[in-house]
Amino acid sequence: MKKYFELIRIKSWVKNGFLLLPLIFSLKLTETHTILYALHGVLIFCLASSFIYIINDVLDANADALHPRKKSRPIASGAISKSKALILGLACLCGAVALHFASQMPYWFGTTVLTYLALNLAYSLYLKTVVLVELLVVSTNFVLRVLAGCFAISVAPSNWILVVTFFLSLLLVVVKRKSEMHLLQADASNHRAVLKQYTLGFLNGLVYLAATITITAYLLYSMDPQVTSALNTQRLIYSTFFVVIGILRLILISETAGHEGEGDPTVLLFKDRFIQLTIICWIIYLYLILYGLK
Repeated sequence: MKKYFELIRIKSWVKNGFLLLPLIFSLKLTETHTILYALHGVLIFCLASSFIYIINDVLDANADALHPRKKSRPIASGAISKSKALILGLACLCGAVALHFASQMPYWFGTTVLTYLALNLAYSLYLKTVVLVELLVVSTNFVLRVLAGCFAISVAPSNWILVVTFFLSLLLVVVKRKSEMHLLQADASNHRAVLKQYTLGFLNGLVYLAATITITAYLLYSMDPQVTSALNTQRLIYSTFFVVIGILRLILISETAGHEGEGDPTVLLFKDRFIQLTIICWIIYLYLILYGLK
């Protein structure tokens, strides 16, 4: 049973926490029915993403066998056959569809999930081999999560949050690509063909570009008069501290090959206590200034 839980990548479900950002920043965290819609949205996205993970693992089984960590994945290691994996993947997809209709989720939420599925199927089949485009697709996935979170609770998406999400996600995926090149060395392009077209210098430049834009966009968002008026607080700007320190920690791990050179954001989230504490403090601070310190 443990292998099946690994197959659907339950730990990666943490990425779908991005769906909850609109719930927090819309000041609806105290509305029970809104929370339920948001949680239904998260669960639907978790099942849909598990379907994509399984499809990707089936297609990448041989390439994953070259990676020091991914080679132990259920399909790559041979612990679960591709046919059984596909059956579980279809079950996840059917579960997502059933829950969507049972929960009577908004139309645009369903459209966003379908967009996510279509984009990632295209990624698994072809786009992951297209230089630069593959980075943008992965980053867009997180933007779609935030949009889905907005549509789930029927609030208008903030352009600022979408920009921050996109460039933060770009930073995360570039750090991951750097780690793959570091860990695999000459075998990097065999594991992920597109790595043959990147250099560490280019990826380093992207890391600092994405980090700079993320911090700048979040800072501007926190000072926007419309935002501070809507949130009824001038203290949002101080939350930038946690964003800056978290990004600096991520860059430090990337530059020093911390955690044995691991760069997968999900793995780092579960391994690095500094990042965990930073995120927890950021969430607590947001809760206090948006809901507690009035």
